Amino acid sequence: MAMPGQERLVFMPGAAVPVAGVRAPLAQRLLQGRACALAPMLLGSLYSMCGQAHRVCSQLALAALEAGEGVLHRPDAPQRLALWREALREHLRRLFMDWPRLLGQGRTPCAPLLVSCPGLQPELQYESLALQAWLEQYVLGMPMSPWLQGCQKNPGEWLLQWVHESPTVPAQLLMGALPLGGALKCTWPVLELDDGGAVLRQLSARMRADDAFTSRPHLGGRCLETGCWSRAGAVHDVWARLAMRLAELIFLAQDAQGERLQAGAWSLGAGESIAWCETARGVLVHWLQVDGKGCIERYGVLAPTEWNFHPQGAVAQLVRALPELVAPHEVASAVDLLVAAWDPCVAHTLVSAQTPLGAAHA
Repeated sequence: MAMPGQERLVFMPGAAVPVAGVRAPLAQRLLQGRACALAPMLLGSLYSMCGQAHRVCSQLALAALEAGEGVLHRPDAPQRLALWREALREHLRRLFMDWPRLLGQGRTPCAPLLVSCPGLQPELQYESLALQAWLEQYVLGMPMSPWLQGCQKNPGEWLLQWVHESPTVPAQLLMGALPLGGALKCTWPVLELDDGGAVLRQLSARMRADDAFTSRPHLGGRCLETGCWSRAGAVHDVWARLAMRLAELIFLAQDAQGERLQAGAWSLGAGESIAWCETARGVLVHWLQVDGKGCIERYGVLAPTEWNFHPQGAVAQLVRALPELVAPHEVASAVDLLVAAWDPCVAHTLVSAQTPLGAAHA
């Protein structure tokens, strides 16, 4: 989901506003006045990460316009498959490309190993035996069935036991992150969507009233977080969020119908709709209004990064407190750990709160 014009987040441990970087509302600029039918293709091309999720979310929002007000529109089978494939691949890339760099103290990404993964094949289908065998060898280090049984019975206890015993690269990276990640406690309210669409209607009202809302979202005065751990119950520290990313990969590999990731859209009447889909990073929301000629008048995209890296959000709270929580030589590693756990869709830079940029935000 990287966007031109906003290349990175800036982290300033100890500063009053410890996370900076607001992305421009490019969807509105790109789509205003254009034919509705162009939106899925253009948005799928605009966002370099989660492009399929943006495409499907836009398709759902457009389809909902044809339904009656208050009618829930669900994705079809090809759309569910596209969302499933992309989420699974995003998790694979994070584990083998980003985790070695962020958690392995400069360890080389495992690109050659990842190239051999059946999960990256374009025609990947649900319950791929080849993918499961690859995951058993290179991610789990054991058969998948007993691993899933242990994780479903008691995720926290099982994941701790497994990382101590498994020789795989992801397990060892998680093992190395355990002392610091387990010590960084964080309980934060989660973005939860209800079956009746009430939360989505609140979000649509905010986007309708304020074009800047998608850059600094909040709900009921609260900053929320969203991630794959939201589908697994409460988590209380940074390490658990990180570990649940790996667990989510295995759950997706066992998904028989693409039912783990929820998506849909509501018609709001008067040429307005809102759509959402669950992605590897969390909940993605699209909102649009069309004019009397059927062209796009307003279009808003609310991505997980804007929730998770809000200047008053969960990550910001931890970054602000890092100088008090960890030793000075651990600050950079702690920031990398936070990035691996919450996974922004843009690059990041670490600066001191005493630099001109940091001082300006202190």
